[in-house]
Amino acid sequence: MNITKAIKISIWAVFLSLHIGCSDWLDVQPVDRIPEEQLYTTESGFMQGLNGIYVDLNHTDLYGDELLVNMVEILAQRYKFPSAGTLEKQFYLAEFNYTTDYAKECLARVWEKAYALIANINVLLKNADEKKELFSGDNYNWITGEAYALRALLHFDLLRLYGPVYKTNKEGRAICYNTQFALSGSSLLSASKVMEYVMADLKEAEKRLIHDPVIENGPMLSEGATDEENFWRFRSLRLNYYAVKALQARAYLYAEMPEEALDAARTVVGVQEKYFPFLEYTQIVGNTKTPDRVFSSELLFCMQNTKRNTIFTSYFSPDLKEDQMYVTPSNFLDKIFGTLAKNDRRYEPVWLSAANHESRCFHKYADIEESTFYANLIPMIRVTEMYYIIAETTKDDTEALNSMNLVLENRGLDKLTSRAQLPAAILSEYQKEFWGEGQLFFYYKRMNASAIPSAMIGADVEMNDAKYVLPLPESETNFR
Repeated sequence: MNITKAIKISIWAVFLSLHIGCSDWLDVQPVDRIPEEQLYTTESGFMQGLNGIYVDLNHTDLYGDELLVNMVEILAQRYKFPSAGTLEKQFYLAEFNYTTDYAKECLARVWEKAYALIANINVLLKNADEKKELFSGDNYNWITGEAYALRALLHFDLLRLYGPVYKTNKEGRAICYNTQFALSGSSLLSASKVMEYVMADLKEAEKRLIHDPVIENGPMLSEGATDEENFWRFRSLRLNYYAVKALQARAYLYAEMPEEALDAARTVVGVQEKYFPFLEYTQIVGNTKTPDRVFSSELLFCMQNTKRNTIFTSYFSPDLKEDQMYVTPSNFLDKIFGTLAKNDRRYEPVWLSAANHESRCFHKYADIEESTFYANLIPMIRVTEMYYIIAETTKDDTEALNSMNLVLENRGLDKLTSRAQLPAAILSEYQKEFWGEGQLFFYYKRMNASAIPSAMIGADVEMNDAKYVLPLPESETNFR
């Protein structure tokens, strides 16, 4: 079936002034001539409102482009751009020049769109708390639980972009954390205080989703008998209970709370084989008609983007000229994937050779010859990340090696034999596993890596706070 029915078109939009910051008030306006007081008068209205928020995550200013393959992957040094011509603006961003008009516009659009969506979430939560009598069964908890998780997700990624390097400056000034919709704005908080709010929202989400259907039935990637049953199916398309636990693990790790991160990750891997199994070999290797390049069965949380192919055609298609596409040079790709590249299931099925280009072209988001469920999916959280977190945080050498080796085995690679190999292996896995998914720059920043491999220069580039910490938009700093 077409799962587009499960995630419907948003009927809310937040219109932002040209100089909006989180200290300014956000004006929510109807776009379908359905004002707030009409939308949130029925349970189905709350379902529509929540679906609209999920749809808006696909916006190009967020996870449909800038926080997927564009800005954050440029900063992670994934591509090589010419210093003049069509991609000159990207060249300067890849050099961590945040003073150009292009960089300023990117930073402002991400900031504004994220806070606009957070405002929508807060409107939904406010109305839900005022109208609990509208909800049947456990729907109040499920809807608001997902909303709390969405609010945490957006604030967390804003922190990882605009906040200080947490490892060295957790008390440094970071971002606002907006927990309510109000005409008065909130203050910029320290990174540690932001993380307290993130983890509080995730704990609240976990509590409200304790009876999430995913716990008993798994992702349920098929239709139910009624519209309401369908709303609570397709759980990997939403921030379900296990996705919330995974986001907790990611957040705890960032906040340097390894024991809590380990506990959350263990909860997820405890159901991995049953609910989020590793992709079958035949689904990716040698499968030319329906290659599952996103490894869909392993996704704890993903989005459905019916325009996903435009990501491929805009940046990576071999139909583009060399000076129009986001190029990853062959020698850089070979360095990342190493001598076992041919065995790695993330290499040849995803990186295809093209007769008119020297370098392979990135096909993760390309159209598939035959329509399938995973043809439009955008990965947000993978179960493999939980194994990396366990390998990094557990004190048990056997558990650490077993966790990493399970992933390596299912990617076609050799197993590790000692714990001393783990740091290099974890780095290598983040570089390969999350290509085109916006996670690598955040990994480097979390680790405060002093140098990172760069496709731009073909060698390591030195890193520092000035490169890791994206400046707040001028609209925000000018207001303050």
